Parts: sequence; structure tokens; C-alpha cells
Amino acid sequence: MGNTRAWPVLRTTDLGEALDLAERLLAVASWYDPTWCYLDARVHSESELGRLTDAFPDARATSYGSNGARFPVKVSVGIETVAQARDVLATGMAIQRCFVLWHNLKWPPVPELGLDEEYKYAELEVACNSHDIHCEEWAPEHTVFVHGRPGHDARADWLAERVGARVVGPPEFGW
Repeated sequence: MGNTRAWPVLRTTDLGEALDLAERLLAVASWYDPTWCYLDARVHSESELGRLTDAFPDARATSYGSNGARFPVKVSVGIETVAQARDVLATGMAIQRCFVLWHNLKWPPVPELGLDEEYKYAELEVACNSHDIHCEEWAPEHTVFVHGRPGHDARADWLAERVGARVVGPPEFGW
């Protein structure tokens, strides 16, 4: 068992631009299972929770407040496509911070860098209104992260270059 590293490859105030880049990165993946994609939002009030659960009745809501507090609550919505992510985010833009995570994918081999195909650590994430993967702190930008094996900085650079982007900050510890 290990943790990914997550390299930011775009920070932008334009959510559409972030999702467009995610779609291009998914096209670089050698394989992915779209049913393993979801949006996780942290909500901090009854009104936010009501808006999301009304809009997405199949969403899972889990309280993670301390000392018996009801809030904050994590709301998870299953999605399969970038188009669905756009719809969910448009409906729930009252959400201050959330992330869309594509899990269960493969990054292709990069023989010229001595890198085999990557499955265990391969993930793609769009963190909305945040610079970190856990969306702990609010930011005006959305950040696209490629997750990979620790030490595979060259793969992150390679993936970003394939889609006209670049790594824009240091990696952080992933999931």
C-alpha cells in the first residue's frame, strides 16, 4: 500500500478550462473505468446540504464533524463523464470546495523515460476552488492534478506536455 503524489498541472479561475484539460488527460490514459469517478463536496450548512441532496437524490452524505457536530458533511455524487461533471458542478455551484476524482485508470508506458504503464497510483483530479487535493483551503482557482507513483516527476511532466500544459507547482502527498 502506498500513497500517490499529486502534481498540479493547471490553476485557473475558469472551471470549463480545468474540465477541458481533464478530458484531454483522460484521452491520454491507456485505459480508465468511468464508473470509478465521483465528486466529493464538503458542505457546511443545512441549506447547502439540501440543495445537493435535492439535486442528486442518490448522493451519499456522511458527517465528519467532531464532538458530535453535524457539520461538515461530505457529499459524494457518482459521475461517469466529464459532461456529467460539468452538469453536477453547474447544478451545485453553491459548493465552495469540492473535487472530481477519476480513479481506476492507467497512465501509458513512457519507454523513453524508463516508465512502465501505471495503474496503482494513476488518478486524475480537478479540485474546485482549491489549490490542494483535499480542498481544505478555499482558493479562487480550480486546480487540475495528475496523480502518479512517488518519484515519477518525469511522468507528470510528460503527461502535462501531451495536453499542452505543464507542472505548475511541487507535488503533494496524495491518497
